[in-house]
Formats: sequence, C-alpha cells, structure tokens
Amino acid sequence: MKSMWKLTSNMIGEKRVYGVYRILDVNGVDHSGNREMHGNYMDSREEAMAIAERLNREEIDNACL
Repeated sequence: MKSMWKLTSNMIGEKRVYGVYRILDVNGVDHSGNREMHGNYMDSREEAMAIAERLNREEIDNACL
C-alpha cells in the first residue's frame, strides 16, 4: 500500500529545495528504492505543499469512484 504524498527537502549548496514523494510500500523501509517522486525539485516549500495536497485530494477522489 502506498502512503500519502508528502514533502522532502535537501540542501544543494546554500539552497534548500523541496520535492513531493510517497512511499510505495508503507510496510517497507523508507529509502530511495521505495519512494515515488513527483516531478522535479522546487525552490518553494509552499509550491511543493500545494502539489502534495492536490495529489492527495485526487487519490481520495479516485478511491471514491
């Protein structure tokens, strides 16, 4: 079972960037091979959060169909 979409962040040089990801197998260990990334890294935490919230809403809407 997959997790909800959430944020990750990394420092690249002096700059913090944000990504949107989810765990593919919530019963497994959290590592790069057990993550699904959405798109590329972003400079804005707010932008990344908005994308994660939208993806989670879409998952819920699709589950209700």
